[in-house]
Amino acid sequence: MDWIATNKEWLFSGVGLAIVSFILTKLFSGTKNDDNPPLQSTNNNIDIKIDNTNESSAKDKPSKANEEKVNVEPVIKKTLDDFKNETRILFIDDDMRFKVSKILIRSGWVHTKLIKDCETLDEQDVINASILFIDVQGVGLAMGFNDEGLGLALAIKQKYPQKKVVIYSAETQGDRFHKALREADSFLAKNADPYEFQRLVEEFTIGGVS
Repeated sequence: MDWIATNKEWLFSGVGLAIVSFILTKLFSGTKNDDNPPLQSTNNNIDIKIDNTNESSAKDKPSKANEEKVNVEPVIKKTLDDFKNETRILFIDDDMRFKVSKILIRSGWVHTKLIKDCETLDEQDVINASILFIDVQGVGLAMGFNDEGLGLALAIKQKYPQKKVVIYSAETQGDRFHKALREADSFLAKNADPYEFQRLVEEFTIGGVS
């Protein structure tokens, strides 16, 4: 206390007050830190943020298979009656009494036609027909084929390869190596049972898609 009284003027000067304030601050701050250690968080909860962006996007995003449109045409199974109503059959025979064409019509092949000859490969009867029965003798003369029906059959098959061409003949003799016989889809004797002609028609139609 004597020291304070002696040095009071110095203590209350600017320098003295600054030094005393510094000392007091150190003393109180040290005590405060010892008595009251800093609090530690007791909250053990962990805030976990889950990013569901990718998962949501994956669920919402359509798969590649769904994105691509697959154009599949329905398969329509035709019956024999369907083919009978749609198939056009042409007989080229100079014998207009040839009865097979009429038998086919009575059997339901309603678009069956018989003509004596054709003057051009582009006439409508030839274009419309999908199956052609061509006699070897007496036809093809209108177009000047030396081999008559064989020449006509070969020309039709080469011009319309998608058409079915059947050659038939009443003659047992002839050129068995003619190219038309190799190009044609079948060959029949003219006196074959009418059923043989009808069997070929069914084979070329419903038999070709079964």
